[in-house]
Amino acid sequence: MKIERASPTDLEHIKALLDGCDLSSGDVTASMLNDFLVLRDSDSVIGSIGLERYADIALLRSLAVNPLHRRNGHGLWLLRAIEQHASKSGIGSLYLLTTTAARFFEAHGFRSMHRVDAPTKIQSTAQFSALCPSSSALMKKP
Repeated sequence: MKIERASPTDLEHIKALLDGCDLSSGDVTASMLNDFLVLRDSDSVIGSIGLERYADIALLRSLAVNPLHRRNGHGLWLLRAIEQHASKSGIGSLYLLTTTAARFFEAHGFRSMHRVDAPTKIQSTAQFSALCPSSSALMKKP
């Protein structure tokens, strides 16, 4: 298994993975793939993670692992890889919205915050304003 930058041919595989994990995929576009990573098992995409970047901050997007490959540390492996990518890209803070994985992210350094305290750029994303329910936890690192 290996993690690598997503390519344009991965878009449909990423969307199918997100749909299969009950995550929104409609706003994931080819132009975003520069900041997406995929986990491959042979030629199959079994995991994904990405960033929606806004200057020196980013919204963490689409951490998904195929249910048949969960509980093997792949989610953490993807998270660490995108954090390294973000750091090398000059991103100082990562934000995310989650309905089910707050404990996972908290265990890895993310902290909950009030949605009204999110930067305007994060509040203006489709994830924040429309796709994720208002009950989603907003988290930030550092």
